[in-house]
Amino acid sequence: MKIAFVKAVLIRSRVVQSDARKLGLVKTADLQLSALDTVVTDPGLRRATESLFSGGHFTRAVEEGVKYLQHVVRERSKLTTDGSDLMRTAFSANNPLLSLSGLTTQSEKDEQRGYMDIMAGCVMAIRNPRAHSVGSFDDETSALEMLAIMNHLIGVARKAKVTRRRK
Repeated sequence: MKIAFVKAVLIRSRVVQSDARKLGLVKTADLQLSALDTVVTDPGLRRATESLFSGGHFTRAVEEGVKYLQHVVRERSKLTTDGSDLMRTAFSANNPLLSLSGLTTQSEKDEQRGYMDIMAGCVMAIRNPRAHSVGSFDDETSALEMLAIMNHLIGVARKAKVTRRRK
């Protein structure tokens, strides 16, 4: 619902933005940053992606966004692994380092497992193709959508309770 609202605002504002751009009142980079400000509220994620995004390097901005998510999870969990293994270990449904709840009800266990899968899936489906291939995958809209997802997942990782420290 939140992404749909942001998309609606961005689409509606694009009409105004287009007119403002034609009149020379605003630059494209300023409009991009305005859209980024709307969906990326985490300061660290913004630092990691803003200059790439404003420069039109949308694929690289998305890749850096996922890498920043991994950084947050690694920092909170004290794990040294990377990629989907990092996410599956940190958010393990059976023995998590980062717990989203008390894991006492089936619903809480499902949420833990679901976010573990989403985070691991983001690394595999979003970061890996960008990190291991050459070329541009993303336009401005798709990059904003993926950065909104990263923003949400970073918030989840930051709110998760550290249940045990890795030795």
